[in-house]
Amino acid sequence: MASRKPNFLIFMLDQLDLRIDDRERLLDGLKHGASRRDILQWLGGAGIAAAAGVGLLTQAQDAIAQTPKRGGKMRVAGHSSSAKDTLDPAKQTLSTDYIRGYIYFNGLTRIDGNTMAQPELAESFESNPAANEWVFKLRRGVEFHDGKSLTSQDVAYSLMRHKDPAVGSAAKSLSELIDTVTADGTGAVRVKLKSAYADLPIMLGTSHFMIVKDGTKEFATAVGTGPYRMKEFSPGVRSIGTRNPNYFKQGRPYLDELEFFGIQDGVARVNALISGDVQAITRLPPSAIDEVKSRSNLALFNTPSATFSQMVMMVDRKPTDSLDFRLAIKHLLDRERYVKTVLKGYGQLGNDHLVPPSDPLYNKAIPQRTLDLDKARFHLARAGMTNGRVELIVSDAASGTVEMGQILQQSAARAGLTIDLKREPADGFWSNIWLKRAFYGGQWNARPTIDILLSLGWISSAAWNETALKDPNLDRLIVQGRSELDQAKRMQIYGEIQKILHEQGGNGVFGFTDFLDGLSAKVKGITQVPIGYLGGYTFPDTVWLDS
Repeated sequence: MASRKPNFLIFMLDQLDLRIDDRERLLDGLKHGASRRDILQWLGGAGIAAAAGVGLLTQAQDAIAQTPKRGGKMRVAGHSSSAKDTLDPAKQTLSTDYIRGYIYFNGLTRIDGNTMAQPELAESFESNPAANEWVFKLRRGVEFHDGKSLTSQDVAYSLMRHKDPAVGSAAKSLSELIDTVTADGTGAVRVKLKSAYADLPIMLGTSHFMIVKDGTKEFATAVGTGPYRMKEFSPGVRSIGTRNPNYFKQGRPYLDELEFFGIQDGVARVNALISGDVQAITRLPPSAIDEVKSRSNLALFNTPSATFSQMVMMVDRKPTDSLDFRLAIKHLLDRERYVKTVLKGYGQLGNDHLVPPSDPLYNKAIPQRTLDLDKARFHLARAGMTNGRVELIVSDAASGTVEMGQILQQSAARAGLTIDLKREPADGFWSNIWLKRAFYGGQWNARPTIDILLSLGWISSAAWNETALKDPNLDRLIVQGRSELDQAKRMQIYGEIQKILHEQGGNGVFGFTDFLDGLSAKVKGITQVPIGYLGGYTFPDTVWLDS
């Protein structure tokens, strides 16, 4: 990429048939920031027509502006951090971990802006016709940060360790699809599955499946193949990486150093961006959108996504074990108000399942739930909760849940239900509330496929089954969906899954949130990948600073 733009610029200059010395003077002026007026005057003096000069200048300046520049240090503030921050890709749980993974490691594949798998450490991959056996041919010349060459043994170890209960992998439920991973000749691995799985290359492009050295058990440091070598890692504080001079992608990374840390308070995060203390922040609060857009030195970077905010209702404890209570809450969600006022229009309506309306697999036959006080009162009466009282826990750790709780509290009061909001500190939410309390506001980060989401949080055995819904029919459909290669049949299966969650599940989904990032105008090279903030968390590989 870095070599193509200058060649394009030289090609344009050649079209003007300039003398060599004039051409070099013009090129030097463009590169060193000469004013538009000065260059146009110079072109006129060289006998170049005004129209041709303006056209050339515009194209040349655009070409230079898009050419990645090497050097500089970038500081990035994420929206979450924890003393449990980890360098082990298998144990990542927060976006802070995911970003850190992409600083130091690579996967066999990477996920592009269309949520399709592209080659990364694997230069190619293919399956048998049944899609239950895949071969990944490894890229040659890849080295870990300590100089060790990447081998098929590293890949086999990295994938199979997720199946070991002692590892405690957050992706263990996904890894259950894998039967064996073995070396296939030199520089390739063969992955045999227990059943067909058409989305395996996409799954292996997620951050949990980053490749580590064979036999690695301790992660006090990060020895990966990624764009930056670890300089510092302080859990809950910061991570610093310096350019990997032996990175397998020629010319990358562009930065000399990348520092990443968390600022959980949204106002403080925005102030750090405005002051220039950081050059990028994740999860820009919607309330700060206008402020960022009004400043010429800042930029809003938004990516539509499948990330959703919800009311979590655990089905195995009171009062949310009552289906009527759960249905009452679902009818009390003012989703349109949430998307319009809280998300400022940067989102989509939820309908009490995990598939956004923009997804091709969205079940359009399921009626969209709206605020309906009469239906809510009906179900509250059946649940024995007329004029009842319930505690709802919200926290800034899960974006938008404080505002969601306030909206729900107001709607519930009109239906005769009193909701007492309890605000949990952000640093204690994931350890004290998530997966433990009956009724709280939560959020799920987008994943590249519906199956990955279902496998992580909705199949009965999933470690992150936050609603504790255990439905054998749902489990059967999830397994069937991941194995089905026919698109029409997949739509039917996933449509039925959405119907079950809509009618019986414990997810009261307010809406799907665009990923909103705040950037310095100098930050370049980040592209939309709808599975996470800042280019699907993969920005370390492509970001550069326009000095």
